[in-house]
Amino acid sequence: MSMTQTCLWISLALCIATGGSEMFYEKRGETVILNCGDAAANRDIEWKHKDSLIMSVTGKTGRSIRGSASVLSKSKLNQQNLHITSLEPDCAGLYSCTGYNSEGSKIITQHTLSIVSVTESAEAVLQSTLTLKCDITGDSTAQVQWQSPKNHSKFETGKEITVKSVSLKDAGEWVCQIKGEDGKERKKIHVNVAVVGPLESSKELTVGLGASAVLPCFLSRPSRLRIVGGGWTRDSLNNSLLTLAREKDLHWTITKDKMSRFTFPTHQLSTNFSVKLTNVQSADAGVYVCTLMFEGKEKLKANLRLKVEGEAVSRSSKTFWEISVLGLKLYAWVAIAAGSVILIILFVVIMFFYRRNKRMRRKVRKLKSMREPLTSRNYCQCNRTERPHAGKREKPAPLPRTDYYPFDT
Repeated sequence: MSMTQTCLWISLALCIATGGSEMFYEKRGETVILNCGDAAANRDIEWKHKDSLIMSVTGKTGRSIRGSASVLSKSKLNQQNLHITSLEPDCAGLYSCTGYNSEGSKIITQHTLSIVSVTESAEAVLQSTLTLKCDITGDSTAQVQWQSPKNHSKFETGKEITVKSVSLKDAGEWVCQIKGEDGKERKKIHVNVAVVGPLESSKELTVGLGASAVLPCFLSRPSRLRIVGGGWTRDSLNNSLLTLAREKDLHWTITKDKMSRFTFPTHQLSTNFSVKLTNVQSADAGVYVCTLMFEGKEKLKANLRLKVEGEAVSRSSKTFWEISVLGLKLYAWVAIAAGSVILIILFVVIMFFYRRNKRMRRKVRKLKSMREPLTSRNYCQCNRTERPHAGKREKPAPLPRTDYYPFDT
Protein backbone atom coordinates (compact mmCIF):
# COMPACT_ATOMS: atom_id res chain seq x y z
CA MET A 1 0.00 0.00 0.00
CA SER A 2 1.37 3.36 -1.03
CA MET A 3 1.91 6.24 1.33
CA THR A 4 -0.91 8.18 -0.33
CA GLN A 5 -3.52 5.39 0.29
CA THR A 6 -2.37 5.01 3.88
CA CYS A 7 -2.85 8.70 4.58
CA LEU A 8 -6.26 8.55 2.92
CA TRP A 9 -7.48 5.70 5.15
CA ILE A 10 -6.16 7.42 8.24
CA SER A 11 -8.00 10.63 7.35
CA LEU A 12 -11.20 8.69 6.71
CA ALA A 13 -10.99 6.93 10.07
CA LEU A 14 -10.53 10.24 11.85
CA CYS A 15 -13.67 11.58 10.22
CA ILE A 16 -15.79 8.66 11.43
CA ALA A 17 -17.11 8.84 14.98
CA THR A 18 -18.94 6.15 16.95
CA GLY A 19 -22.25 7.19 18.44
CA GLY A 20 -22.08 4.57 21.18
CA SER A 21 -24.01 1.35 21.85
CA GLU A 22 -26.91 0.58 24.19
CA MET A 23 -28.67 -2.58 25.40
CA PHE A 24 -32.48 -2.66 25.32
CA TYR A 25 -34.65 -5.24 27.12
CA GLU A 26 -38.26 -4.84 26.07
CA LYS A 27 -41.33 -6.92 26.79
CA ARG A 28 -42.97 -8.79 23.97
CA GLY A 29 -45.81 -6.77 22.43
CA GLU A 30 -44.49 -3.39 23.59
CA THR A 31 -42.91 -0.51 21.61
CA VAL A 32 -39.27 0.58 21.56
CA ILE A 33 -37.65 3.82 20.32
CA LEU A 34 -34.05 3.63 19.07
CA ASN A 35 -32.14 6.91 18.63
CA CYS A 36 -29.40 7.69 16.16
CA GLY A 37 -27.11 9.51 18.56
CA ASP A 38 -25.92 12.93 17.42
CA ALA A 39 -26.98 12.49 13.81
CA ALA A 40 -28.46 15.68 12.34
CA ALA A 41 -32.03 15.64 11.11
CA ASN A 42 -31.26 17.25 7.73
CA ARG A 43 -28.54 14.75 6.82
CA ASP A 44 -28.58 11.36 5.19
CA ILE A 45 -29.56 8.57 7.56
CA GLU A 46 -29.73 4.78 7.25
CA TRP A 47 -31.12 2.10 9.61
CA LYS A 48 -30.26 -1.59 9.45
CA HIS A 49 -31.37 -4.67 11.38
CA LYS A 50 -28.40 -7.00 11.48
CA ASP A 51 -27.27 -6.79 7.82
CA SER A 52 -30.67 -6.02 6.27
CA LEU A 53 -31.72 -2.51 5.35
CA ILE A 54 -34.78 -1.20 7.12
CA MET A 55 -34.95 2.22 5.48
CA SER A 56 -32.80 5.14 4.48
CA VAL A 57 -33.59 8.83 3.96
CA THR A 58 -31.73 11.36 1.82
CA GLY A 59 -31.28 14.57 3.79
CA LYS A 60 -31.41 17.04 0.90
CA THR A 61 -34.44 15.70 -0.96
CA GLY A 62 -36.18 13.82 1.87
CA ARG A 63 -36.52 10.76 -0.35
CA SER A 64 -36.88 7.51 1.57
CA ILE A 65 -35.90 4.02 0.47
CA ARG A 66 -37.53 1.01 2.13
CA GLY A 67 -35.46 -2.10 2.61
CA SER A 68 -36.28 -5.80 3.00
CA ALA A 69 -35.74 -6.34 6.75
CA SER A 70 -38.30 -8.50 8.61
CA VAL A 71 -39.10 -5.64 11.00
CA LEU A 72 -39.96 -3.21 8.19
CA SER A 73 -43.74 -3.57 8.62
CA LYS A 74 -43.46 -2.65 12.32
CA SER A 75 -40.94 0.17 11.88
CA LYS A 76 -41.52 3.89 11.49
CA LEU A 77 -38.91 6.64 11.16
CA ASN A 78 -39.53 9.82 13.13
CA GLN A 79 -36.80 12.27 12.10
CA GLN A 80 -33.68 10.23 12.90
CA ASN A 81 -35.24 7.93 15.55
CA LEU A 82 -36.62 4.47 14.74
CA HIS A 83 -39.95 3.37 16.33
CA ILE A 84 -40.72 -0.37 16.40
CA THR A 85 -44.17 -1.49 17.58
CA SER A 86 -45.65 -4.88 18.60
CA LEU A 87 -42.31 -6.42 19.39
CA GLU A 88 -41.83 -10.13 18.71
CA PRO A 89 -38.83 -12.44 19.26
CA ASP A 90 -37.76 -12.00 15.60
CA CYS A 91 -37.28 -8.28 16.32
CA ALA A 92 -34.28 -9.03 18.56
CA GLY A 93 -30.77 -8.39 17.35
CA LEU A 94 -28.32 -5.66 16.44
CA TYR A 95 -29.60 -2.37 15.05
CA SER A 96 -27.23 0.13 13.47
CA CYS A 97 -27.83 3.70 12.41
CA THR A 98 -25.50 5.53 10.04
CA GLY A 99 -25.77 9.31 9.80
CA TYR A 100 -23.85 12.59 9.84
CA ASN A 101 -23.61 15.22 12.51
CA SER A 102 -23.89 18.95 11.94
CA GLU A 103 -20.15 19.15 11.17
CA GLY A 104 -20.43 16.55 8.42
CA SER A 105 -18.69 13.77 10.29
CA LYS A 106 -20.05 10.27 9.83
CA ILE A 107 -21.66 8.73 12.95
CA ILE A 108 -22.51 5.05 13.49
CA THR A 109 -24.77 4.20 16.42
CA GLN A 110 -25.52 0.61 17.40
CA HIS A 111 -28.15 -0.85 19.71
CA THR A 112 -28.78 -4.42 20.87
CA LEU A 113 -32.45 -5.25 21.37
CA SER A 114 -33.52 -8.25 23.45
CA ILE A 115 -37.14 -9.37 23.66
CA VAL A 116 -38.50 -10.66 26.97
CA SER A 117 -41.35 -13.17 26.71
CA VAL A 118 -43.28 -13.52 29.95
CA THR A 119 -46.92 -14.15 30.83
CA GLU A 120 -48.67 -11.04 32.11
CA SER A 121 -50.87 -13.06 34.44
CA ALA A 122 -51.19 -16.69 35.46
CA GLU A 123 -53.79 -18.75 37.29
CA ALA A 124 -53.26 -22.05 39.06
CA VAL A 125 -55.43 -24.49 40.99
CA LEU A 126 -54.70 -24.86 44.68
CA GLN A 127 -52.09 -27.56 45.41
CA SER A 128 -51.27 -27.95 41.70
CA THR A 129 -47.99 -27.17 39.89
CA LEU A 130 -47.25 -23.63 38.68
CA THR A 131 -44.54 -22.81 36.12
CA LEU A 132 -43.45 -19.25 35.30
CA LYS A 133 -41.14 -18.46 32.39
CA CYS A 134 -39.15 -15.36 31.55
CA ASP A 135 -37.42 -16.08 28.23
CA ILE A 136 -35.02 -13.63 26.63
CA THR A 137 -34.35 -13.58 22.90
CA GLY A 138 -31.23 -11.77 21.70
CA ASP A 139 -28.91 -11.85 24.75
CA SER A 140 -27.69 -15.11 26.23
CA THR A 141 -25.59 -13.39 28.90
CA ALA A 142 -28.51 -11.77 30.76
CA GLN A 143 -29.29 -13.03 34.24
CA VAL A 144 -32.92 -13.67 35.23
CA GLN A 145 -34.15 -13.76 38.82
CA TRP A 146 -37.61 -14.32 40.30
CA GLN A 147 -39.11 -12.77 43.40
CA SER A 148 -42.21 -14.35 44.98
CA PRO A 149 -44.93 -12.40 46.87
CA LYS A 150 -44.41 -14.40 50.06
CA ASN A 151 -40.65 -13.65 50.17
CA HIS A 152 -39.84 -10.15 48.93
CA SER A 153 -36.23 -10.20 50.06
CA LYS A 154 -35.19 -13.42 48.30
CA PHE A 155 -34.62 -13.91 44.58
CA GLU A 156 -34.43 -17.26 42.80
CA THR A 157 -32.20 -17.41 39.73
CA GLY A 158 -33.45 -18.98 36.52
CA LYS A 159 -35.49 -18.17 33.44
CA GLU A 160 -38.03 -20.76 34.52
CA ILE A 161 -39.35 -21.31 38.03
CA THR A 162 -41.67 -24.10 39.19
CA VAL A 163 -43.85 -24.20 42.28
CA LYS A 164 -44.77 -27.83 42.93
CA SER A 165 -47.67 -27.30 45.36
CA VAL A 166 -49.36 -23.93 44.99
CA SER A 167 -50.71 -22.37 48.16
CA LEU A 168 -52.74 -19.24 48.81
CA LYS A 169 -49.51 -17.47 49.81
CA ASP A 170 -48.28 -17.82 46.22
CA ALA A 171 -51.08 -15.60 44.96
CA GLY A 172 -50.08 -12.02 44.23
CA GLU A 173 -47.43 -10.17 42.27
CA TRP A 174 -44.31 -12.02 41.12
CA VAL A 175 -41.33 -10.06 39.76
CA CYS A 176 -39.04 -11.09 36.89
CA GLN A 177 -35.79 -9.12 37.26
CA ILE A 178 -33.28 -8.99 34.39
CA LYS A 179 -29.67 -8.03 34.93
CA GLY A 180 -27.04 -7.34 32.29
CA GLU A 181 -23.61 -8.84 32.03
CA ASP A 182 -22.30 -6.06 34.26
CA GLY A 183 -24.76 -7.07 37.04
CA LYS A 184 -26.89 -3.94 36.73
CA GLU A 185 -30.66 -4.19 36.63
CA ARG A 186 -31.96 -3.71 33.10
CA LYS A 187 -35.63 -4.63 33.30
CA LYS A 188 -38.25 -5.56 35.89
CA ILE A 189 -41.52 -7.18 34.84
CA HIS A 190 -44.47 -7.85 37.16
CA VAL A 191 -46.58 -11.00 36.78
CA ASN A 192 -49.92 -11.39 38.59
CA VAL A 193 -50.65 -14.90 39.83
CA ALA A 194 -54.12 -15.97 40.97
CA VAL A 195 -54.89 -19.16 42.89
CA VAL A 196 -58.20 -20.96 42.30
CA GLY A 197 -59.63 -22.57 45.40
CA PRO A 198 -60.33 -23.87 47.83
CA LEU A 199 -63.84 -25.21 47.36
CA GLU A 200 -65.84 -23.73 50.22
CA SER A 201 -68.35 -25.89 52.06
CA SER A 202 -69.62 -26.69 55.54
CA LYS A 203 -67.70 -29.33 57.45
CA GLU A 204 -70.88 -30.62 59.05
CA LEU A 205 -74.58 -30.18 58.37
CA THR A 206 -77.43 -31.38 60.61
CA VAL A 207 -80.89 -31.89 59.11
CA GLY A 208 -84.17 -33.16 60.52
CA LEU A 209 -85.64 -36.39 59.23
CA GLY A 210 -87.98 -35.82 56.29
CA ALA A 211 -86.83 -32.24 55.69
CA SER A 212 -84.85 -30.79 52.76
CA ALA A 213 -81.18 -29.79 52.87
CA VAL A 214 -78.83 -27.79 50.66
CA LEU A 215 -75.28 -29.15 50.57
CA PRO A 216 -73.04 -26.10 49.92
CA CYS A 217 -70.10 -26.19 47.48
CA PHE A 218 -68.84 -23.05 45.75
CA LEU A 219 -65.81 -21.05 44.64
CA SER A 220 -65.18 -17.65 46.19
CA ARG A 221 -64.68 -16.05 42.75
CA PRO A 222 -65.03 -17.01 39.07
CA SER A 223 -62.12 -18.87 37.53
CA ARG A 224 -60.49 -18.17 34.19
CA LEU A 225 -59.42 -21.80 34.09
CA ARG A 226 -61.98 -23.87 32.24
CA ILE A 227 -63.95 -26.35 34.34
CA VAL A 228 -64.64 -29.50 32.33
CA GLY A 229 -66.33 -31.77 34.87
CA GLY A 230 -67.12 -32.67 38.45
CA GLY A 231 -70.02 -33.74 40.61
CA TRP A 232 -71.08 -35.16 43.96
CA THR A 233 -70.26 -38.60 45.36
CA ARG A 234 -71.06 -40.52 48.52
CA ASP A 235 -67.81 -41.34 50.28
CA SER A 236 -68.93 -44.56 51.93
CA LEU A 237 -70.74 -46.02 48.91
CA ASN A 238 -68.26 -44.57 46.37
CA ASN A 239 -71.01 -43.96 43.81
CA SER A 240 -71.82 -40.88 41.80
CA LEU A 241 -74.93 -38.98 42.83
CA LEU A 242 -74.59 -36.19 40.27
CA THR A 243 -72.05 -35.99 37.43
CA LEU A 244 -71.14 -32.81 35.53
CA ALA A 245 -69.50 -32.75 32.11
CA ARG A 246 -69.20 -30.40 29.15
CA GLU A 247 -67.25 -30.22 25.92
CA LYS A 248 -65.65 -27.04 24.59
CA ASP A 249 -67.96 -24.13 25.44
CA LEU A 250 -71.21 -26.10 25.46
CA HIS A 251 -73.68 -26.16 28.33
CA TRP A 252 -73.35 -28.50 31.24
CA THR A 253 -74.53 -32.10 30.92
CA ILE A 254 -75.98 -33.33 34.23
CA THR A 255 -76.26 -37.08 34.78
CA LYS A 256 -77.99 -38.58 37.80
CA ASP A 257 -79.76 -41.75 38.89
CA LYS A 258 -83.53 -41.86 38.25
CA MET A 259 -84.20 -42.48 41.94
CA SER A 260 -81.82 -39.76 43.07
CA ARG A 261 -83.27 -36.99 45.24
CA PHE A 262 -80.37 -34.62 44.49
CA THR A 263 -80.85 -31.60 42.23
CA PHE A 264 -78.97 -28.40 41.44
CA PRO A 265 -80.96 -25.39 42.72
CA THR A 266 -79.44 -23.20 40.00
CA HIS A 267 -78.34 -23.79 36.41
CA GLN A 268 -75.67 -21.06 36.56
CA LEU A 269 -72.83 -23.44 37.31
CA SER A 270 -69.89 -21.03 37.31
CA THR A 271 -69.08 -20.64 40.99
CA ASN A 272 -71.96 -22.29 42.85
CA PHE A 273 -72.13 -26.10 42.70
CA SER A 274 -74.38 -26.68 45.72
CA VAL A 275 -77.02 -29.43 45.55
CA LYS A 276 -80.42 -29.87 47.20
CA LEU A 277 -81.48 -33.13 48.86
CA THR A 278 -85.22 -33.60 49.43
CA ASN A 279 -86.97 -35.85 51.97
CA VAL A 280 -83.87 -36.62 54.01
CA GLN A 281 -83.82 -40.14 55.46
CA SER A 282 -81.70 -41.76 58.15
CA ALA A 283 -79.78 -43.69 55.49
CA ASP A 284 -78.65 -40.39 53.91
CA ALA A 285 -76.31 -39.64 56.82
CA GLY A 286 -72.64 -39.80 55.88
CA VAL A 287 -69.80 -37.99 54.11
CA TYR A 288 -70.39 -36.35 50.75
CA VAL A 289 -67.63 -35.18 48.39
CA CYS A 290 -67.91 -32.27 45.95
CA THR A 291 -65.36 -32.41 43.09
CA LEU A 292 -64.41 -29.98 40.31
CA MET A 293 -62.12 -30.99 37.44
CA PHE A 294 -60.24 -28.40 35.37
CA GLU A 295 -58.92 -28.59 31.82
CA GLY A 296 -55.39 -29.48 32.91
CA LYS A 297 -56.77 -32.43 34.95
CA GLU A 298 -56.33 -30.52 38.20
CA LYS A 299 -58.99 -31.21 40.82
CA LEU A 300 -60.54 -29.48 43.78
CA LYS A 301 -62.44 -31.39 46.46
CA ALA A 302 -64.54 -30.52 49.50
CA ASN A 303 -65.95 -32.95 52.09
CA LEU A 304 -69.19 -32.48 54.00
CA ARG A 305 -70.63 -34.67 56.75
CA LEU A 306 -74.42 -34.90 56.84
CA LYS A 307 -76.17 -35.76 60.11
CA VAL A 308 -79.83 -36.71 60.34
CA GLU A 309 -81.61 -36.38 63.67
CA GLY A 310 -85.14 -36.30 65.11
CA GLU A 311 -88.36 -37.84 63.89
CA ALA A 312 -89.97 -37.31 60.58
CA VAL A 313 -91.45 -33.88 60.17
CA SER A 314 -95.09 -34.60 59.31
CA ARG A 315 -98.09 -32.33 58.91
CA SER A 316 -99.53 -33.45 62.25
CA SER A 317 -96.32 -32.61 64.12
CA LYS A 318 -96.21 -29.10 62.79
CA THR A 319 -97.65 -26.26 64.77
CA PHE A 320 -101.02 -24.88 63.81
CA TRP A 321 -99.56 -21.87 62.02
CA GLU A 322 -96.86 -23.89 60.18
CA ILE A 323 -99.38 -25.92 58.19
CA SER A 324 -99.15 -25.03 54.51
CA VAL A 325 -102.02 -25.12 52.05
CA LEU A 326 -101.29 -24.63 48.35
CA GLY A 327 -97.88 -23.24 49.19
CA LEU A 328 -99.08 -20.66 51.75
CA LYS A 329 -98.93 -20.84 55.53
CA LEU A 330 -102.18 -21.03 57.46
CA TYR A 331 -101.78 -17.52 58.89
CA ALA A 332 -101.69 -16.18 55.36
CA TRP A 333 -104.98 -17.85 54.53
CA VAL A 334 -106.50 -16.52 57.79
CA ALA A 335 -105.42 -13.00 56.86
CA ILE A 336 -106.93 -13.40 53.39
CA ALA A 337 -110.23 -14.71 54.84
CA ALA A 338 -110.45 -11.88 57.41
CA GLY A 339 -109.82 -9.31 54.74
CA SER A 340 -112.49 -10.87 52.53
CA VAL A 341 -115.07 -10.81 55.36
CA ILE A 342 -114.32 -7.14 56.06
CA LEU A 343 -114.77 -6.29 52.40
CA ILE A 344 -118.08 -8.16 52.26
CA ILE A 345 -119.41 -6.35 55.38
CA LEU A 346 -118.40 -2.98 53.96
CA PHE A 347 -120.16 -3.83 50.70
CA VAL A 348 -123.40 -4.83 52.51
CA VAL A 349 -123.40 -1.65 54.64
CA ILE A 350 -122.82 0.52 51.62
CA MET A 351 -125.63 -1.18 49.69
CA PHE A 352 -128.02 -0.84 52.67
CA PHE A 353 -127.52 2.92 52.99
CA TYR A 354 -127.67 3.33 49.26
CA ARG A 355 -131.05 1.57 48.99
CA ARG A 356 -132.38 3.45 52.03
CA ASN A 357 -131.42 6.84 50.62
CA LYS A 358 -132.89 5.85 47.31
CA ARG A 359 -136.29 5.00 48.88
CA MET A 360 -136.33 8.26 50.89
CA ARG A 361 -135.61 10.32 47.79
CA ARG A 362 -138.37 8.52 45.93
CA LYS A 363 -140.88 9.17 48.77
CA VAL A 364 -140.01 12.87 48.88
CA ARG A 365 -140.50 13.19 45.15
CA LYS A 366 -143.87 11.44 45.44
CA LEU A 367 -145.08 13.79 48.19
CA LYS A 368 -144.06 16.82 46.21
CA SER A 369 -145.93 15.66 43.15
CA MET A 370 -149.26 15.03 44.95
CA ARG A 371 -152.09 17.78 44.49
CA GLU A 372 -154.96 18.75 46.91
CA PRO A 373 -158.52 17.47 45.92
CA LEU A 374 -160.85 19.94 44.17
CA THR A 375 -163.81 20.21 46.72
CA SER A 376 -166.50 22.93 46.86
CA ARG A 377 -166.15 25.52 49.58
CA ASN A 378 -169.00 27.70 50.96
CA TYR A 379 -167.85 31.20 51.55
CA CYS A 380 -171.44 32.70 52.02
CA GLN A 381 -172.37 33.41 55.67
CA CYS A 382 -176.09 32.95 55.18
CA ASN A 383 -175.88 29.38 54.19
CA ARG A 384 -173.80 28.48 57.15
CA THR A 385 -175.37 27.17 60.35
CA GLU A 386 -174.50 29.21 63.37
CA ARG A 387 -172.75 27.31 65.98
CA PRO A 388 -173.57 27.98 69.61
CA HIS A 389 -171.10 29.87 71.56
CA ALA A 390 -169.13 27.80 73.88
CA GLY A 391 -170.22 28.10 77.54
CA LYS A 392 -173.73 29.50 76.81
CA ARG A 393 -177.01 27.59 76.81
CA GLU A 394 -179.81 28.21 74.41
CA LYS A 395 -182.89 29.93 75.75
CA PRO A 396 -185.88 27.59 75.63
CA ALA A 397 -188.84 28.55 73.50
CA PRO A 398 -191.84 30.07 75.37
CA LEU A 399 -194.74 27.79 76.24
CA PRO A 400 -198.11 28.28 74.52
CA ARG A 401 -200.60 30.50 76.22
CA THR A 402 -202.89 27.63 76.90
CA ASP A 403 -200.31 26.09 79.04
CA TYR A 404 -200.46 29.03 81.47
CA TYR A 405 -204.21 29.40 81.78
CA PRO A 406 -205.73 25.96 81.59
CA PHE A 407 -209.19 27.00 82.85
CA ASP A 408 -209.72 29.73 80.27
CA THR A 409 -211.80 28.08 77.71
